Formats: sequence, structure tokens, C-alpha cells
Amino acid sequence: MSAAGATGAAGAAGGIDPDRGGASASHRPLGILAALPQELGDLIEAMRAESSLRTITHGQRDYHLGTVHGAPCVVTLARVGKVAAAATVSALIHAFDVEAVVFTGVAGGVGSEVRIGDIVVANALLQHDLDASPLFPRFEVPLLGVSRFAADAALADQLAAACERFVAEAGAASAARFGTREPRVHRGMIISGDQFIASALGVEALRAALPDALAVEMEGAAIAQVCHEYGVPCAVVRTISDTADDHAPESFASFLAEIAGAYSNAILARFLAARSAG
Repeated sequence: MSAAGATGAAGAAGGIDPDRGGASASHRPLGILAALPQELGDLIEAMRAESSLRTITHGQRDYHLGTVHGAPCVVTLARVGKVAAAATVSALIHAFDVEAVVFTGVAGGVGSEVRIGDIVVANALLQHDLDASPLFPRFEVPLLGVSRFAADAALADQLAAACERFVAEAGAASAARFGTREPRVHRGMIISGDQFIASALGVEALRAALPDALAVEMEGAAIAQVCHEYGVPCAVVRTISDTADDHAPESFASFLAEIAGAYSNAILARFLAARSAG
């Protein structure tokens, strides 16, 4: 059975019709998720205004089905951490038969060139807290033989293009509004772990172990692993809210409340409009 057939069958078995959001079998929806409500911005409200929004509760999560910026989508919260993210994206694949998955949210900056307000689009994702050595190499997922999970190149390119358009069209105004520097878009590795990195020693340890890491968060690599195992394209975009050091808790809270939603709205609007037009 093909991957599409397998996920469609799983959705039917679970009693959830993935086409209830209005997508035809030939135009499956895109799954969009974030860990926290602020990271989705006004996406659900925009979906409600544009289409007949339908909400299905599954596994103690609300999945919102409809069309937003012209694209059929299923939008939900993954909640925080790798297990929660893996459970949520598994439901998107099996119960809602999504065509691809996009994760949006904030992250701590790890790369020396990454600053607060910058945007990172993942080329690859890795679990920095996974270590089954000496049985398996550090960072490698046991029995998969993989440590770095590649984001889907085409989807990541589309997401990066939307970020670049946002920066070109509204970056200066956003920076002035929020008192940050004009954002820059980076492409590279995002690392994930079930820890909120909030110390200079912690971030230095990550840089030493993974010198090409640009950002650290708590969900993306788990989502990438599940998508890898089921052959579903995925992409991850993160806005840098803090520098993962001793000031991270205060910086994260402020950025999340004031800036995260605005950046997410702007990027996703451009990404989804281009996807719909294409």
C-alpha cells in the first residue's frame, strides 16, 4: 500500500474523515502546527473568516480544518516537547491524511551569527539530547541509523522564500515596531531536546558538540523523525526569541507575547498564498 493509501486507511479506521475540512482527495490539506497558541498568531481566526471552519477533537487536541489564505489546512497545537510533537504529527498523518507538515514557532539562537528577531528555516534537524551510546553513536536514532533528518527541500525553499518576502516587504517596519534589529533569514540545522536551554554553559556545550547548529527548541526534530518514517514532507521555521543563555526566560516570555504571533502571521500568510497560487 502506498503512503497515501496507508494514511487514508488509518484515518478512516479512526472514524475521522480527513476531507471534512473541504479538501478533495487530489488536494490533501497541509498540516500546520506550533507548540504554543501565541506561535500560531491569528491563523485560526483567519481560517474561520475565510471558510467554514470545522474543529475535531482527537487525542485531547483540537484540530481545525478549513481553508486559509486559499490553501486547505489542518491547524493544531503540538504542545511542548518531543513526545507531544510526535503524537500530534502522527495524528495529522494518520487521522487527517495531510500532504505535508509545517511547524512554526520560536527558538533560542545557537549560531554565532544568529540574533534575536532573526528567522531560521531548517535544512536538517537533530535531537541534541539523544544519546544511546555506546550501543549507538551519540545523536543517532537507534535502529534508524539516522541522526540528522533532512527537511523537505522544496517545502523549505517555499518557506524560506516567504520569509525573505516578509523581510523585504515588512522587516524594517517590524523591527521599528518591536525595537529589534531588522530580521535576517538563515538556513541550516535546528536542534531539539526536552530541555529549555537557559544558561551560557548550556549553549556553549551545544556549540561545542554541534558547531553547525543555528537554533535550539523542543519539538522540530521529533516531527522530522516521524515525517521521515512515513515519507511525509516537512519543514520547520523558527523565529529567534532569545540566545539560550541566562537571559533566555525573560527574553522568551517577552518575545512570545509581543512578537511571535506577528512574525508567524506574516510568514505563513505569504507562504500559504504562494502555495495556493501555485
